Amino acid sequence: MNVLVIPSWYPNGTDKLMGIYHKEFTEALIKNNISANMLYIDRQRLNAPFKYLFMKKHELIHEEHYDVHITKMLDIHKISFNLEIKKYTRVLEASFLKYLKNNPKPDIIHAMVTIPAGYAACVIGKKYNIPVVVTEHASYFKRFFTGKNKKYGEYVLENSYFSTVSNYMAEEIKEISNIKCDVLPNLVETADFKAERKKIKDLKLITVAALRQGKRVDDIFEALKIITENYHAKNVSLTVIGDGFLEDYYKRRCSELNMDKYVSFVGRKNKYEIAELLKSHNLYVISSDKETFCISGIEALASGIPIVSTKCLGPEEYINEEVGKLIEVGNPEDMAKSIMEVYQNMDNYQISKLREVADQYSSKNIIKKATKIYKSLLK
Repeated sequence: MNVLVIPSWYPNGTDKLMGIYHKEFTEALIKNNISANMLYIDRQRLNAPFKYLFMKKHELIHEEHYDVHITKMLDIHKISFNLEIKKYTRVLEASFLKYLKNNPKPDIIHAMVTIPAGYAACVIGKKYNIPVVVTEHASYFKRFFTGKNKKYGEYVLENSYFSTVSNYMAEEIKEISNIKCDVLPNLVETADFKAERKKIKDLKLITVAALRQGKRVDDIFEALKIITENYHAKNVSLTVIGDGFLEDYYKRRCSELNMDKYVSFVGRKNKYEIAELLKSHNLYVISSDKETFCISGIEALASGIPIVSTKCLGPEEYINEEVGKLIEVGNPEDMAKSIMEVYQNMDNYQISKLREVADQYSSKNIIKKATKIYKSLLK
C-alpha cells in the first residue's frame, strides 16, 4: 500500500513543533510496512514578497525512509481568502503531478487538517480517482464549517473519509453534518518512554508545551507559589520543556512571582530527550485552555507519571482518577490542591495502569486503525 501524506503544517518555520506529529505519523506508517511520502505546500507570508521572489521554490528533504516534497507559494489570504484557496489547490496539483514523475500513484491520500490541505487533497483525489482520508487536528476546527470557509469545509466532508483526533471533536462534527465521522487519535511511540523508573521522593513537576497563547503555563507558576507558601512543600521544582513566541513573557511572569529558583526552562527537546527528562520527574501538568489531544500527556503516562490536567477537552478522554486529576481551566488554587493530593497519594498510581492507558495510543494500535480505514476505502 502506498500513502501520500499532505499536511497543512510542517515543522520547518520558526515554530519547530508545528506539524511535528505529521512527520511522526508518516514515520509510523513506514515502520508498519506501509510505503509513504509527504507533499507540503509552504505558504510564505505576504510581508516579505521580495524575499519570496529570490527564494528556492522547490525543496526535497530525504528523511531516513521517506521523502518530503516541499513547494513554496506566497500566502495571499489577507488579499482574498477565495483566491488563496484556489491558488493553494493549483499549486498542490502541480506539485502532485511533479511528484508522479518519479513516484508511483498513491493508493490513498491522507490530508491533515480540513483547510487548506484537506480541501485541496479532495479536489485532487476526485480528479485523479484516489480515495482521500482527512484527519482534523485544529482546536479551532469549527470555523472551517462557517462563513467564508463553509463551502470548502462542506466539500471536504462530502468527498473524504473524515476523521478527528478526539471523540469530542467527532461529536461536534455530527452537529454540523450527518456524515460519518471517525476518530483516529494521535499516536505515540510509547515504547520509547518505558524506561525503568526509580522512586522519587521530592515533588518534581514537569510540563511540555509550545510557549504560545492558550497554554497558560503561568498558571502552573501561580500554583507552584501556592504550594511553596501554603503547603510548605520543600524540595519542589518545575521543569518547562518547549519554546515559542511567548517564552519571554512566561519567563518574566515567573520572575514576577519569585519562582525563578523553582523553575527551569530547558527549551525545546526531541522525544528521546523528553523521555530522559520524564524519568527524573514524578508529576506531569497540563495547564491549557484547550487541547485537541495533547500527545505529551500520553508520553507522560507511558513514562509512568500521573497527570494533573485542566479540563481542556482532549486530555479528558484519557485522564481519570486512576491516572491523575482533572481541574477547571484558570484555577491555580485548585491546581495546587490537586498536585498535592496526587503527590501525597503517589503510591496509589500504578505504573502498569498508567502505561496501559498510554498503550491505547501506541503507534502500532493507531496505524492498525488507519490501515483498516485505508483497506475499506480501497475495496
